[in-house]
Amino acid sequence: MSNPKSWQGNYFEDFALGMRFPCAVPRRVGEGDISLYIALTGDRTPAFCGPLGVVHPLFTFHLVLGQTVRQVSLNARANLGYAGMRWGAPLRLGDTLTSAVEVVGLKENSNRQTGIVYVRTVARNQRSEEVLSYWRWVMVKKRGADPTPALDNPTVPSLPDHVDPASLQEPAFEPLSAAATGAVWAWEDYEVGERVVHHDGQTINASDHMAFTRLFQNSAKVHFDELLTEGKPLVYGGVPVSYGYGAAYTGFENRGGIAGINAGSHANPVHTGDTVYALTEVLDAVAPRHGSPWGALRLRLVVVKNERPETLESFAVEVQDDRGRSRHHPSVALDLDYWEWMPTREAIERAG
Repeated sequence: MSNPKSWQGNYFEDFALGMRFPCAVPRRVGEGDISLYIALTGDRTPAFCGPLGVVHPLFTFHLVLGQTVRQVSLNARANLGYAGMRWGAPLRLGDTLTSAVEVVGLKENSNRQTGIVYVRTVARNQRSEEVLSYWRWVMVKKRGADPTPALDNPTVPSLPDHVDPASLQEPAFEPLSAAATGAVWAWEDYEVGERVVHHDGQTINASDHMAFTRLFQNSAKVHFDELLTEGKPLVYGGVPVSYGYGAAYTGFENRGGIAGINAGSHANPVHTGDTVYALTEVLDAVAPRHGSPWGALRLRLVVVKNERPETLESFAVEVQDDRGRSRHHPSVALDLDYWEWMPTREAIERAG
């Protein structure tokens, strides 16, 4: 019998509906963290690079997910998706973040080698304010071949198909000037159905994607261990999220930050050597609240791998398989439906 101190993480059989647990370890966020995030992603969103002291929403997301890995996804085959993600109180430099999860669904796969675990995650700062909450589901390896009750009687939770824009927390700062952001595009300038192609690609190398993952203390074996993965560690799904969002600064320069994620899908795996580009489609626009300088845009960020950017103007995100079913194109790495804050034209002009 192995020493219990040599714990290797939870397997699918170890999860039970309703299980709740805190996630170690608490993390204080400092300026060095943000500098490294910028170095690894190239993100240029001014509100999160300057003196405001507000932490990038995606940094918060990666940090929270990293805190849950040891309990939820240390033995994951893949992180599959997200729903109902909403940012609350802003995370600021010097804050300490802690996370907790609840198991809300279990479904064993027919191959009896893996199962899907659905969890609800809530993260709070040192003042007990809710900073981030969301659902995610992850494919986790089984310890053995014996079927579990979740094979014949799975529990798949009913998840929200979107975040109500009325519940979104507005940015904790005023819109910046066009001189600070480098563009004049305002909330009024975006049209539903518009597609913006972002031409700044990034080729993923092993040192960068592993350093990025370690920044958030995400220790899932599948991202690092070449012996375990037959020489092809899987790039953490958060890498294309941040690379794609960083590239999407072009065309959305005045953005105030992600406020909520309606749905997200890691459609196809990414590995070292892949080059990723991004496109954004405008799905909806919600007018500013009374007296607010911020309107909301519902955007679809699609990150593709190994496709030339000039092909993305007419790129088909979804294709038909041989059975006539709609599937993501094999080149799609990420399909993310989210809410973004965008200032009004008047607010940009007022800022200088």
